[in-house]
Amino acid sequence: MIEHLVKKTVFSLYILVFFSCVSTGLFARDINLDGIYINPESPYYHTLLEKKLEAYQVAHSQFVDRDVIFACWGDGFTVLYVKEFPRINVVYSYNRTSRRHQELFRTTGTITAFKNSASGTYLFMKRLLAGSSLIPRGETIVLSVTSRSVMTLESTYPFIDFSLAPGGDTLLYETKDGIAEYAPDTGRSELLIRRQAYAGIVRSGEPAIAAVSPNRKKHIIVSGSGGSYRSVISVAGASWELPGLTSASELFWVDNTILVYRVGDAGNYSVNLYNTATRKSSEILKNSLNTNILFSVYPRIISFLKDQVIQVYDVRKQNIIMTGLEGEDVSFSPDGNRFVSIYLKKLFITGISMVKRSNIELMKTANEIAVLYQNLLDSGKNLNNEYSREYIRRKISVYRAMPE
Repeated sequence: MIEHLVKKTVFSLYILVFFSCVSTGLFARDINLDGIYINPESPYYHTLLEKKLEAYQVAHSQFVDRDVIFACWGDGFTVLYVKEFPRINVVYSYNRTSRRHQELFRTTGTITAFKNSASGTYLFMKRLLAGSSLIPRGETIVLSVTSRSVMTLESTYPFIDFSLAPGGDTLLYETKDGIAEYAPDTGRSELLIRRQAYAGIVRSGEPAIAAVSPNRKKHIIVSGSGGSYRSVISVAGASWELPGLTSASELFWVDNTILVYRVGDAGNYSVNLYNTATRKSSEILKNSLNTNILFSVYPRIISFLKDQVIQVYDVRKQNIIMTGLEGEDVSFSPDGNRFVSIYLKKLFITGISMVKRSNIELMKTANEIAVLYQNLLDSGKNLNNEYSREYIRRKISVYRAMPE
């Protein structure tokens, strides 16, 4: 029993080191965990990757491009994404009906965040640039998709330190006076939340990031890094901390009352809903290596990962769909009919109706993947480290949980 607990703790610590790198932008978001735990020279390794790509074919997904590190919807027909080349990044638009690609922007540096405004008019990117010292400097880039103009907001913090305001095309970021709202169309900033309202939670050297409810009557502000955060929720003059929060970027208002957020320790994350009226939380996913929570506002769909497998939660119906597909950066089109995802730096568009319609075939593929993992585990060979067995057991479990 003690040995099991020690192993579990060590496994969590190993995952912590890995995901600390991810959370600080040292890796692209699309992470191939198989490559960390399984020797790439193993015949099982390549067969597993091929089977997971085959699952996208089974779901009749539309392949968009390769070498993609970020993606989002511009509108119901257009996908915007960042493609990584040596020493340069290119932002493209892709029309899913005409299947045409169009280059929009080129930028240097390392991109660590990529978000679009509610209307799709503006793109907001965080990038790292080499400075005079060993520490890179950060910049927030505002790109106008319509005019192709580029604006730069100076920032001393190297990673994401902004959020999107609800409903419009504005950006929320911290100034010395508090949280300000920046409007790209006018170039003006307006103070929204004074620093005194959240000064007690600010971590030294860490930014404060705000999330504002759709009606703008409530907000939560978070400060911290590396899974250690403090927060304050403000509602009608009252304020309190959101318990257990472990991410500033995986935090969204689902409506004017409910928040979705990440809790838990590294390698053992959960997805929770929090009701600000009752101050109670409920769990919709538990025990995942990572979650990568995103909320698609118009269709009101929450996407997240169970050990890298894409899960979809429909807020209106309050049900979860397990897709059987692996990937990250999952977001839905405004009508909720399709989602984009990135797997092995390949960008796909998948219809949720096709996932449901192909359930039997996807179940078969999931079972084949589980068998491959089981055979690899039984062989005891080509395991990269002492944590590989635990990782493989979790993968077997998630694929065997594919519902009929």
